[in-house]
Amino acid sequence: MQLAMTDVNQRLAKDAVQLEMGIGIHTGRVIVGNIGSLRRTKYAPVGSNVNLAGRVESFTTGGQVLITEETRRRIETSLRIERQFEVEPKGVTHRLVLFEVSGIGQPFSLSLPSRSTPMRPLAEPLPVQFTLLEEKFLERAMHEGHLTELSDFETRLSSHHALAALSDLKIMVAPSPQGNPGGEFYGKVVDTTPGTPGLARVRFTSATPELKAWVTASSFV
Repeated sequence: MQLAMTDVNQRLAKDAVQLEMGIGIHTGRVIVGNIGSLRRTKYAPVGSNVNLAGRVESFTTGGQVLITEETRRRIETSLRIERQFEVEPKGVTHRLVLFEVSGIGQPFSLSLPSRSTPMRPLAEPLPVQFTLLEEKFLERAMHEGHLTELSDFETRLSSHHALAALSDLKIMVAPSPQGNPGGEFYGKVVDTTPGTPGLARVRFTSATPELKAWVTASSFV
């Protein structure tokens, strides 16, 4: 499915936004059947394991596949694991270990392209304000930070506030002498620097068109 997204985007209009997809996979027992009423019914799975799969998906970024330990134990063929994370999904009583899968062996022999992109240091750190996003709700606390590096897909965020891997951020940028427009983008913390929890690599998940155009132009300067 992830490899097919290249073909999906090629079929879109030339100037259309490139679509990305994150996939979360969990394994467990579910109830499957026709659910609803006589007026509206659908065939669907329900249960705590379905909900947990949805939680796993919420930790993904575009192009990523995350699986749980339960799924990994049941896969008999070899997997290429890029990294693993410990998370605390809402509604789950214990910490969950997630694995990022970038390839699977025989008989499938499939690999995903590298998702890491070289970042260019900015001439001057770009001041920003950011807040954490919990599901659809923004925290009230605003934090100060600076963007120090940039690519078409990612940025390096430096702050005195400790950032957890896979947390979601809303980042506000004001116009600056570097030529960037004011605007906002959303991103997910991909990883943090060991020993420096306030230094994080953030992958963009959404941005205003003007800010996205500036990021793209700045990445190739």
